[in-house]
Amino acid sequence: MVAALATGAASLLAWRDVGGFSGGSETGWTEFDGGLGRGWIAVLAGVLLALAGVLVAAEKGRAGRTLGALTGVGLVVFSVLEWGLGLRGVRSGPGPGLWLLFVVGLIVVAAIGILAPEPEPAPGHQAPAR
Repeated sequence: MVAALATGAASLLAWRDVGGFSGGSETGWTEFDGGLGRGWIAVLAGVLLALAGVLVAAEKGRAGRTLGALTGVGLVVFSVLEWGLGLRGVRSGPGPGLWLLFVVGLIVVAAIGILAPEPEPAPGHQAPAR
């Protein structure tokens, strides 16, 4: 849930360090030149992370872990692509919003892949031999 809230909050932060460009400011909702930002992606990812947490809590561990891992990888890839390809050629560096998406994505993937225990096999099913 913390990851979901942090991801949603990234939509309110500056996504790029636009510094001296046009003297404007930028958030995930509006670009520095007044164009429409991409904050809805952060909100959607936050909802998906919350859903993944609910699935894990409801003992649908495999589905929750898969959704969480895919969302985490998506956050990392999106933040890298947004910095490198977004905002009509402004390449001044990522702002705190993109850094937050990147770090949350890494933490979610690490937590699911490393820290979370393997889901227990359903009763009546044998675990695969290793």
